[in-house]
Amino acid sequence: MARSRRLKIPVEDTVRVVLSVLAGEMSAAEAARRGVSTVSVGKWEQAFLEVGIKALEELPCGTARAQGTPEQRRLRMENEQLKLALAEATVQLRVWQHGATLVDQVPSLTSKP
Repeated sequence: MARSRRLKIPVEDTVRVVLSVLAGEMSAAEAARRGVSTVSVGKWEQAFLEVGIKALEELPCGTARAQGTPEQRRLRMENEQLKLALAEATVQLRVWQHGATLVDQVPSLTSKP
């Protein structure tokens, strides 16, 4: 009974092949001519992309995951605009309140000096 021998390909070489195929520098058929089956290259490529997507989804805020769906992005932008509007209104209110405390100190235009 003959067993097929599978070569253990170093991870660095696997990554190099996958990146070359993804970049369009080499086709899966060209990789197969170097001793790797097109099925293996396809599996490596799929695994590489799946793990990459999962890694991007797990990144903290401010990165790719923070983008979210269009609705989430719209709500986030609206939230920031509302925070800014509230801050401006708060500043205006404080200016008016401070001005109200000084109104008695300002001479009236109709009063005589």
